[in-house]
Amino acid sequence: MTEQLSGMDAAFLALETPEMPMHVVGVLVLDPSGGADYSAERLRQTISERLHLMPPFCRRLVTTPLSLDKPYWHYDTSVDLTEHVFTETLPSADLRALGDLVGDITTTLLDRDKPLWQLHIVDGLPDGQVGLIAKVHHSTLYGAAGAEFIAELLDLSPEHAGPARPAPSVGEAPDPPGAVDVARRTALAQLRRPLAIGRLVLSGGRNAVGTVRALGGVVNRYGRSALPAPAPRTVISGPLTDRRTAAFTAISLEDAKAVKDAAGVKLNDVVLAVVALAVRRYLEHRGAVPAKSVVCGVPVNAGEGETSGTNTLATMLVSLPMDEDDGAALLTEVHQATVAAKEFTAAVGPTAIAGLAEVTPPAALSFVTWLTRTLGLTTMQPTLANFIVSNVQGPPIPLYLAGALVDAIFPLGPLLPGAGMNITVLSNLDRLDVGIMACPDLVDDVWEIAEAMPDCLAELTKALVR
Repeated sequence: MTEQLSGMDAAFLALETPEMPMHVVGVLVLDPSGGADYSAERLRQTISERLHLMPPFCRRLVTTPLSLDKPYWHYDTSVDLTEHVFTETLPSADLRALGDLVGDITTTLLDRDKPLWQLHIVDGLPDGQVGLIAKVHHSTLYGAAGAEFIAELLDLSPEHAGPARPAPSVGEAPDPPGAVDVARRTALAQLRRPLAIGRLVLSGGRNAVGTVRALGGVVNRYGRSALPAPAPRTVISGPLTDRRTAAFTAISLEDAKAVKDAAGVKLNDVVLAVVALAVRRYLEHRGAVPAKSVVCGVPVNAGEGETSGTNTLATMLVSLPMDEDDGAALLTEVHQATVAAKEFTAAVGPTAIAGLAEVTPPAALSFVTWLTRTLGLTTMQPTLANFIVSNVQGPPIPLYLAGALVDAIFPLGPLLPGAGMNITVLSNLDRLDVGIMACPDLVDDVWEIAEAMPDCLAELTKALVR
């Protein structure tokens, strides 16, 4: 089977550079003592048995001539696991060494001649634990839909269970579309592009009055603060380099919910407030707290994606105050900022950028990226967000992989232009697992932020929960 990428997924490929690898990374910490009969061989067998249940792991890119049109996915279950599953050993038994390894793995771009994923089995963690680092290109798997496919590897008990559906009978893999067929499709796309652009412009014109009226309503309710504020220049934002590192922590889900209920806000507001406090502490230690609020980009799910394993994403920009000491007041400000940002995003249209990506040839995006890097224009680009914060719903029950208990799940997202850090939070049983990906040339000690987050939640709990 062959299907074409969406405009946004094609853009993730076209915009990728060594300074901005477009991977999503998941780090699982496995506890063999909490399960039964775990072994690296059983883990490899589980991956082999269930690979066919994860279509994003079984598709290869088929590019178009001169990148004039979006590429295609061609599905092929004859994947050589030796090219995708690797074994690593940490030099020291601690999570900081794991974070350094994740950073090293992230800096290497995936080979586009193969399915765009890797799994690294990591030995040498404390107490005999085992790490599993999953690296998947953002174009093929992300969001809630991506998490559903990763869940195909997991079990509800430590006992061995075969795949829910048997693998298709092994036969000769279907051929991808030939060069002539792809060239024909690309030529037709060029003929249809003016019509698609015209439809997009016409649709935008029809919706313009409604958009302006909706934006006016948002401004009337929230004032000028409802409009996205420019992100200030900070030590944690700016032009990215090709270096990465990662850090991990966990905070109490029960305490976060208690704060949410006491303040009458959303759980995501509590997460953002904790991040605001941790970032402020980090900046205070460096004498670099900006005079105005920092801006974080918050990805939101705008619907199911066009290919399996993806969602349509939009990003809302939320201002986080750096000058508020009172926990209740901080949460109120954060809640008001998120409500206004949601209404602004809804008024503009969460799929506006996705629609533009559909009619933009990947070659145009690649040329702009090349020109920006060649002329050194990254320092002149405006910073839209100082960092990214995502909140993902995870499993409410214990899970097992190859007989080992899944002790922690740390999600890590890619960095975007100007944003030196991506903080992703995932609910896991009674806690929130936090993964932070950062550029160490901007965020010089990402562990300082990670280790501050439990204390910052405790600070909010003390201030708000009676």
